[in-house]
Amino acid sequence: MRHLITGAAAFMLASTALAHTGHGDGEVTLSERVGTEYMVMQTSADQTAQEPFLRGLALLHNFEYDRAATAFREAQDADPDFVMAYWGEAMTHNHPLWEQQDREAAREALAKLGSAPADRAAKARNPREAEWLGAVEILYGEGTKEARDLAYLGHMRSMFAADPDDIDIRAFTGLAILGSSHGGRQIPIYMEAAGLLEPGFMTNEMHPGILHYLIHSYDDPVHAPLGKRMAERYAVAAPDAGHAQHMVSHIFYALADWKATEAANVRAAGVVNSQRIASGREATSCGHYNEWLAYSLLQQGKDASDLIKSCHSQAAASIRKFEEGGRSDTSVLQGTWSATRVANFLGVDGAEWIEPLELPAVPETFAARFQQEHGQLLKDRHDPVIVREKLNMLMQLRDERLQYAREQDPDREPEFPVWALRAIEQGNALLLLAEGKREQGLAKLEEAAAAELDLPIEFGPPPIFKPSYEILGEELLDYGRREEAVEAFGKSLQLAPGRWRSLAGQATTLR
Repeated sequence: MRHLITGAAAFMLASTALAHTGHGDGEVTLSERVGTEYMVMQTSADQTAQEPFLRGLALLHNFEYDRAATAFREAQDADPDFVMAYWGEAMTHNHPLWEQQDREAAREALAKLGSAPADRAAKARNPREAEWLGAVEILYGEGTKEARDLAYLGHMRSMFAADPDDIDIRAFTGLAILGSSHGGRQIPIYMEAAGLLEPGFMTNEMHPGILHYLIHSYDDPVHAPLGKRMAERYAVAAPDAGHAQHMVSHIFYALADWKATEAANVRAAGVVNSQRIASGREATSCGHYNEWLAYSLLQQGKDASDLIKSCHSQAAASIRKFEEGGRSDTSVLQGTWSATRVANFLGVDGAEWIEPLELPAVPETFAARFQQEHGQLLKDRHDPVIVREKLNMLMQLRDERLQYAREQDPDREPEFPVWALRAIEQGNALLLLAEGKREQGLAKLEEAAAAELDLPIEFGPPPIFKPSYEILGEELLDYGRREEAVEAFGKSLQLAPGRWRSLAGQATTLR
């Protein structure tokens, strides 16, 4: 039995700091509905610090990290010796389910309270605050991230054992359990988290943290029906938190409920764009939520071309801005990854290919360039000349990315993202088929497909754009090998639930 595992943006070749661009976009400090009313943590804060702290706590539970940090800093300004405000800001730099952490930024936040752990601990106004502060000191202490995660979990388990009725201790302990699943989703660990969090749902059924972390616990096709209860409530609990609106679609995606997935990401994108406009920026058609939206539209046979072309145009404009600005501000290129991704969705699932972007050859576009070349390979997969050219480009980009990583960290041998390696292997199989080497190509394609199916599942749109089992099913169907094609399409649907092309291929073989 294969393990169902999720991870953070597995296809990303750029910095993991960009893996979840679009989550909590902007630093709007409006009194928005993010679940603050469901926060019950007792604090020693001055009255003026209480509201921004509880708002920050709700935003933290919603993974709206930038906005949470802003709220916690407001609480610090209102009550400079309130240790929980600094705890909160430090916690915004730990993203356990994305396997991201900025320890230095967290330590800088804590240093505002005191220069050393003992100085900070002395400011705790009660034993409970000292326990929370002790937890975050462990989280950002010495040792590897993995070791610190486990030590932090141990501390949270102790707090939970002492007071299982504290809903925030329960929520953060559940999250710490999920965060201990290093390298992807391990079902036993995720079920342990669910078991700890479920009683909290019975007593605090609208608490954003409990709802959010239970959705993550049940975020796979087998357990997703259990998560529907949380998805129904989470969107209501935090209507002005973009990540909350998007997160419910993880359950709907696992159930291949495209209509609900579409609706959730329409709401999520709307929240983000309203925040962008409020902060003086333009609305965007790119980003994580719009990617899921585009994919869900295509799976329903709806027209996603306007949304996708708008993202593509915005990326092209950002490239022009980068070139005109002397190529110094690489942050403007952030949307190119999203644009090349959705362009491939439109090509593969909508049979409409957009003219490729003229991407500058800088490290920040490694991922976008790789994706774009992969898409062009899929577009012309029956032309051996183009397939060979694009496959060579993928391998060249792989080598460039590894060399760049070595230069950045000479003491560590880098690893190339596993899904990108699978894309190269898929390309090798497609080259054999394009060259007319049918049996060799089918064998290589089945080998590549089996390797994909054995990898951690990445929920959301398939990281490889067109699963190799789907291609294999189409090839086998063309050769009249219907029984084998049925099996291939079925395995494709294990990797990517509800894909219309796999479902259509399966239906064709069963007629």
